[in-house]
Amino acid sequence: MTKDRSQWSEVWMRFRSGDRYAFSEIYEEFIDVLFAYGSKITHDRELLKDCIQDVFFNLQKYNPKLRHPEYLEFYLFRALKNAILARIKKNKIETSLTNDGVLQFDLKFHEESEELDVESLEFRRKALGQVLNTLDSQKREILFLKFSTGLSYIEIGQLLSISPDSVKKQVYRTLGQLRNRFGEKLLELLCIWVKK
Repeated sequence: MTKDRSQWSEVWMRFRSGDRYAFSEIYEEFIDVLFAYGSKITHDRELLKDCIQDVFFNLQKYNPKLRHPEYLEFYLFRALKNAILARIKKNKIETSLTNDGVLQFDLKFHEESEELDVESLEFRRKALGQVLNTLDSQKREILFLKFSTGLSYIEIGQLLSISPDSVKKQVYRTLGQLRNRFGEKLLELLCIWVKK
């Protein structure tokens, strides 16, 4: 993000006071990261676009009633996740939910990387993909949020309704397992899949 939390707080206050430019700033800054996050929850691009539109429409519609979020990115992630879950339940789309009604979180790899040797990259990507697919949905979501956003452990925990300590432990344990397999290339590989 190009602005820090206090700067986004100022943008939010301008938005609340009716500044259209502030709304545009919020939209332009967060649209891509919201799409990246949402595409890991649902593969239905039209549903995702509708949900993102709903998030921004509701910002405008309920502006006078909205509280001041501590962290705007967290607020938008939670709003998008809730919008996706509501649409999935309303439309009875079963494929995006686990057996206990939790949203399924998926990881896809970015197809391009100029810095890694193509053959090595392909081999490692496939191996990492297989390992990540063995993780439960929540661990995949935690890794995505940890590496692609500025959310703290507390905010990730709030978003997923688990304790911050649990988030931290899951990140460290999972990274430890992956580090044993992939060594130094782990961070490069993780950066590839959080981009898309």
